[in-house]
Amino acid sequence: MPAPALLAVVPVAVLVAAHLLATRLRGLAGRNEDAVVSAAGGISVAYVFLHLLPEVAAGARVVGESVEELVAHVPLQELVVFLVALAGFTLFYVAERYAARRGSARHGGDGASSSAFAVHVAAFALYNVAVAYTLPERVGADPVSAAVFTLAVAVHVLVVDRGLAEHHPRRYGHVGRFVLAGALLLGWALAAVAAPTSSLTVSLMTAVVAGSVLLTVFQEELPQARESRTRPFLVGLGANAVLLLALAMLEPAAGA
Repeated sequence: MPAPALLAVVPVAVLVAAHLLATRLRGLAGRNEDAVVSAAGGISVAYVFLHLLPEVAAGARVVGESVEELVAHVPLQELVVFLVALAGFTLFYVAERYAARRGSARHGGDGASSSAFAVHVAAFALYNVAVAYTLPERVGADPVSAAVFTLAVAVHVLVVDRGLAEHHPRRYGHVGRFVLAGALLLGWALAAVAAPTSSLTVSLMTAVVAGSVLLTVFQEELPQARESRTRPFLVGLGANAVLLLALAMLEPAAGA
């Protein structure tokens, strides 16, 4: 087994634990759950704008060069990766709208249909496979960046868990969270067996992750005005922004 895949066991285990323990962790917040979710929203927004989108932009050059080699004279090659990100965003939007049309359990019971549950969980399972598949490459290239990525996704998981638990209280608790945890293990296993041979695959996977995270950030992690807590949101955003900027400033020094 490649060394990066072995090292990636740790971040994958962290994300699996986040899925399995998310409801319990949110329960520990008690009355402060809305504040915790708002802080998580701030953390995720800072991560999206200061780390994930720049990473997608960097990947755009890699994808553009690869497409140019495969098909000559293709216009706007560097937009391909953003089209992939848009596709990821659209996939999750369609899944959310389908679940909403098929019924919502936000007011009790388990009113959302089984098909809505299947679509919802399948979309997030695809996201988890993409996340875990890129982790060995991330760990091998830059362990610190991989750690930041893992923590950002773990925070993201806590909020996604709340949304899915509200839509599908029984099904998600009994089945869904285990499917999503298993999807992480599947993505890691695929990377261990067939590791990406170029940064092209990682760039495309990252674009899919970026599209799905963007939708979730704006839909789940930025609560309605009556539920949001401005101060925790700003604290989470500011603290993570400072951390990400500090890491960005240290990277050139590390490479010198």
